[in-house]
Amino acid sequence: MRRLDDEPPVFFADEVERHLSPIRERLVSLGLLRETTPATSVPCRHCGHGHVARVEFVRSSRTGRMHAYLPCPECGPVEVRPDHLKRWTVDAAALVAVLASAAGIAGAAEEVVAVRLWRAGKASWGGRPREVYFARHVQEGCRPAVLAELARRPKALVFVPTEETARRWGDGTPKLVIALEAVLSLGSDVLEFDTSYVEARLADAGLLDAPARKPPRKRAERAGKIEALVRELAEHLRAARDHAFTTRDTLGTPELLPRPSQQDLAKRAGLTETDVSRCLKDPAARELRLLWETALELDKVLGWKGRPHR
Repeated sequence: MRRLDDEPPVFFADEVERHLSPIRERLVSLGLLRETTPATSVPCRHCGHGHVARVEFVRSSRTGRMHAYLPCPECGPVEVRPDHLKRWTVDAAALVAVLASAAGIAGAAEEVVAVRLWRAGKASWGGRPREVYFARHVQEGCRPAVLAELARRPKALVFVPTEETARRWGDGTPKLVIALEAVLSLGSDVLEFDTSYVEARLADAGLLDAPARKPPRKRAERAGKIEALVRELAEHLRAARDHAFTTRDTLGTPELLPRPSQQDLAKRAGLTETDVSRCLKDPAARELRLLWETALELDKVLGWKGRPHR
């Protein structure tokens, strides 16, 4: 999602290896990630500095085949394997189609501002059908065209890639702007969409047309999950603080107890890993995110005083 706010939204081979290797095939099968033109510049994988240089191609006098070389200032000429030049692009149009399928959005998707804004179709949320848009990498040059299109649809809802993107929109449009990272999660073979989150945001913004149709029940479920995770993280921080003081007293240097992974935290709270991911992204989960970040910093763990009384 973060890469969709870059232009072009491309991953290089080393990034795919580091960050996407476990899920690359699923993303490819969904059409969200596809191979694109090879890179012309890559970092050196042999030195510790990762010097980036333009690749040069030399024909072998023995085989007649072309070989790629990187002129690294540390290592000299380094041969680059063809698969290290591969690049993958995030397909925004495919994402809109997959989003429509996951969220029950009807109608034909349409790209209305080139590579920046798509009309995904209509969905019935909060008691009425609404136009649904997806916007990415909206910069000054295309912003007027994007805002002009959205102005034509007074009750439209706009999805953007990340929470950070949504915050940057600010008061740029009166439309409700929601981060896809808060509502989409990658299942085993499909994208899963959190309708209850969307309806809760519509309720919070006063945009529900149906009289008090309660997103409340599912919202209450999410609140309960957030509270369960807060309790587990608070318990971890107590243990981490005790561990830090104990190691300081016995070894002379405090040690940080590793923070549980989202998978471990889910098991402790009796939830799924998807639950944890969605709760951490929920705008109402400020305390949860604070504890999650605190668990990574030794100084904050040492100074942690526990949860405030409620």
